[in-house]
Amino acid sequence: MKPSAKNLLSVAFLLLTLGLVLFIGFSGNDITEVWHAIHNLSWISLLLCLVCWAGYVVTDGLSLYAFLRQQGHPITFWQSMYIGMVGIYYCNLTPGASGGQPLQIYHLKRMGVPIGVSGSALSVKFFCFQLQLLVVGAILWAAHGDFIAREAGNVVWIILMGYAFNFLSIGMVLTMAISKRAVRTVIALIIRIGVSLKICKDPKKSTEKWEAHVSSFLSSVQLIRSRPMDLAVQFLIALLQLFALMAVISVIYYAFGLSGTRFMEHITMGVLLYISASYTPLPGASGAQEGGFAVFFAGIFPPAYLFVALLIWRFFTFYLSIFVGFLLTTGESVSGLFRKKQPPSLPTAEHSAAHPTESLQQEGASNQDNPL
Repeated sequence: MKPSAKNLLSVAFLLLTLGLVLFIGFSGNDITEVWHAIHNLSWISLLLCLVCWAGYVVTDGLSLYAFLRQQGHPITFWQSMYIGMVGIYYCNLTPGASGGQPLQIYHLKRMGVPIGVSGSALSVKFFCFQLQLLVVGAILWAAHGDFIAREAGNVVWIILMGYAFNFLSIGMVLTMAISKRAVRTVIALIIRIGVSLKICKDPKKSTEKWEAHVSSFLSSVQLIRSRPMDLAVQFLIALLQLFALMAVISVIYYAFGLSGTRFMEHITMGVLLYISASYTPLPGASGAQEGGFAVFFAGIFPPAYLFVALLIWRFFTFYLSIFVGFLLTTGESVSGLFRKKQPPSLPTAEHSAAHPTESLQQEGASNQDNPL
């Protein structure tokens, strides 16, 4: 898949943000103390950070794997890992994390998963993770109220704004999951945009095609609603994914040999930071994440250690996913270039007469290549 101009612009923005962080960090701290903080790190601590990142990626793919098997559309474990990594990569590259889900639906369709089912899988996955995030954040905030008041009392309003925006996004997904009218409204809007961009040439035909996707989407959502244990599995996976992502901060803290705050306090601050910055409409919430980390953890890490911790945390929770995702998607594109291309063979008249059902299936499959 070739990088688009928007993706290149996002990469440029991320590099600019990283450059600003490096400039501010090195110019605002004693270089000797920075190198001392780096020297205190061990390869074991970095390996543990890598394990946390791997746990985050595996649980992301595992959510799709479990959902699609429960729905009767199984894909292999490694296919689910690939789909999950594609989603993480493009979500990190696009403003508001808006680019991952369409690409995942596209790849799942190529693997034989209907658009409606893949759409419901991603909707349920998003709903479970976001709701888990907000519930866990509220519980941890209540359990460590004094700690939060001391360390983040000046930015509580930012956390509350994050809660408001995240609840809004959950409400939108929930409305889509229970209201056929809401789904049709969104589809009608997409088709109108497609017509204005001259992507959609036949609105009526596109509407009829998407009606089938709407039916499979709502049927898929209804199926998991009727199976509470399947939904519980999704919530459990989301909880594991959340803690894998947040544990990186604590690993870095103990790797520096620091003391004074506990593991669950680090997790609490990490969850509240994620809630506060995740709604920022920038690629990877860049700028908001770095600035938020500097504010939320200023009383936990000494100044020079805070800068190094920020770089390591951001690498394992963000930049590493972009690097691996780039290699993965580029590798797929390169292998596609060297894959032998064969022109599609049209069925002969004799074959069509002998196998009319197969011919109709082939024609329908070709018509479904363009979702609009």
